[in-house]
Amino acid sequence: MKNRSASLKLATVVLGSVLFLGACSNPFNSLADEINSWMNSDGSAPEESTEEETAEETSEDTNEPDDSESSDEGQSEGTDGGSEETEVQPKDYSGLMGEGEETTLESGTHEVGNDVPAGRYVITADTGIGNLFITNEEDMTVLSTTLNGEEEAQDYGSGKVIAFLEEGQSIEINGLENVNFTPHETEEVSELFTGMWVAGEDFPAGVYEITAEDEVQYGTLETYTHPDRVKARFSLGDPEYGGMSSFVTSFEEGDVVLLRNYPSVSLSPMD
Repeated sequence: MKNRSASLKLATVVLGSVLFLGACSNPFNSLADEINSWMNSDGSAPEESTEEETAEETSEDTNEPDDSESSDEGQSEGTDGGSEETEVQPKDYSGLMGEGEETTLESGTHEVGNDVPAGRYVITADTGIGNLFITNEEDMTVLSTTLNGEEEAQDYGSGKVIAFLEEGQSIEINGLENVNFTPHETEEVSELFTGMWVAGEDFPAGVYEITAEDEVQYGTLETYTHPDRVKARFSLGDPEYGGMSSFVTSFEEGDVVLLRNYPSVSLSPMD
C-alpha cells in the first residue's frame, strides 16, 4: 500500500514536471522562432534593396550620355557660334583702291556691278540738292548724305563725297538729275571731305589734331575697323549740338575714317 502510494506520488511529480517544462518550452521556442524570422527578414531586405539600387544605378549609367562626347560637342558648337558673333574681321578696301569707271547715274535706285562697276569713287552732282544712300546686300546703310550741286549754297550738305562701292550694294539717288561717279586715285592727303578714308592708305597712321572750321553745319567723324565695331565717334561743327572745332585723336593702320554730313576737316600730325 505504501509502495503504491509512493508510486502515485512519483508519477504525479513526473507528470507535473513534464507539463511544466512543456508549458515553458513553448514561449522560448516561439520567441526563438520570431527572433530567427526577424533576423532573416532584416538581413535579406538590405541585400534585395542593395541589388535593386545597383541595378538602377547601372541602368542610369547606361542611359546617361558619355560626358566626354557631350562636352566636346558643346564646346565645338559654342566655339563656332562665338566666332561668328564676336570675331569680326577688319574691313579691307584695298581691292577697291584705284578701281572704277567714270559713270553718271540719274535719280532712282541702282546696283553696283550692273549700273556702276565696283571701285572707289568721288561722287558729285551737276546741279541741285538731294540725297544719296548706299546700302549693302543686308539692307544696312553704308553711307547716307546730302549731296549739294549748287555753288551758291555750299553751306548745306556736301559738294562731293568719297565712297567705296562693293559688288551687290544698292545706290539710291533722290532729288538729283545727274550724279557723277569718278574713280579716285589714292594719294596722301591732309584734308578729308565727306566720305570714307583709310589710315595707312590716304594718310599715315599716327596721332593727329582734327580741325573743323565750319561751325554752322553739324556732323560726325567715326573711326572703325568694321562698320559693326565703331572705335570712336566725335561731334563736329555747331557747338549748340555739342560739336567741336578741334580735338586730338589717333589712327591705327587700316582704320576706316568716316566723315558724315560735314564738308571737310583738316589733319595736323602731332609731333
